Amino acid sequence: MKEIKMTFDPQSGECRVEAFGYKGSSCAEATRFLKDALGQCTDFRRKAEWYETSLEISGQINSNLCG
Repeated sequence: MKEIKMTFDPQSGECRVEAFGYKGSSCAEATRFLKDALGQCTDFRRKAEWYETSLEISGQINSNLCG
């Protein structure tokens, strides 16, 4: 399940945005509207999912499993 989580620090006014369930740079695309609305980004960290890719298979795969 894809999720975007926002955490606010009431003392500093800092907002932290985290994306879950996204692979590759799709998280940056999904959270871009928040970056545009909130203003300047002071820190950007890539989680392990950033380096994963989404595999899309189209067409048909034929395989002879009998030998």
